[in-house]
Parts: sequence; structure tokens; C-alpha cells
Amino acid sequence: MGSKNRIFLGIITSQILHHCRNVFNENKLVISKKKAEKVKVNHFKQAEYIYEYKFQELLNMTIATCIYKQDGITNFITYDGESYLIYGISVNNYHNELSTVFKPSIRQLIKCKKSMKFFSEKFETEFEEYIKN
Repeated sequence: MGSKNRIFLGIITSQILHHCRNVFNENKLVISKKKAEKVKVNHFKQAEYIYEYKFQELLNMTIATCIYKQDGITNFITYDGESYLIYGISVNNYHNELSTVFKPSIRQLIKCKKSMKFFSEKFETEFEEYIKN
């Protein structure tokens, strides 16, 4: 799989790298074109971040890590200004690759809450308020 098969999404922020030490082998984040098409089909609204080169905004607004489903994938919670999103990053072939991005339901967020590690107390209180409403 050559570099022509990947879409560059952005640079993983220092805040993420600080909270996830020794997980990622570089700070660049990519997605394969095949996986990007799957995201476009399943999560059309979130695919705009990939195809309009706005994924760096999601990386910058990441508030926490969480364990959602799969091993080998580090999941993150981000707030895009109107709702929370979950995205996952895995290390594949010496590249950090986006595995998925989607808008979870309140029920899914409550399920993740047990394993969430917030980057700041401010983010945690805002998240608590969002879940209550």
C-alpha cells in the first residue's frame, strides 16, 4: 500500500501525545482511501471532516480518551461545537491511521464515561452537563 492510497488528515496534537505516551510512532495522521469511503457511506456528516480537510480541527478539540470496543485502537472524544464525536486511531504499517469517526448517542457516551480520561477538569464538567441534558 503506497502513500498514494492514503489521505493526510493532520498532525496529532501535543496534548494527545502527552496523554498517550509511547503509543504512536509519529505525529502524522492518515486514513486509507478505502476506509475513507466506508466512513463516507456510514457516517456522511462526519466524512466532511475528512474530505474537506478539516480533521485537524477535531484533533485540536479532543477532550478525552476512552475505551470503546476494539483492542489496538485508541479512541478519543472530541467536541465539534455542537456535539461530541468519537474517533479511533490505530498504528498500521508504521503509520497512525484513523479507524473511524462517528457521532455517538448519549447512551454510548455514558457507556464510555467509565473508561474516559479527561485532559482537563473543565472538559469533564462540560461533558457531565451534556449527558444530564
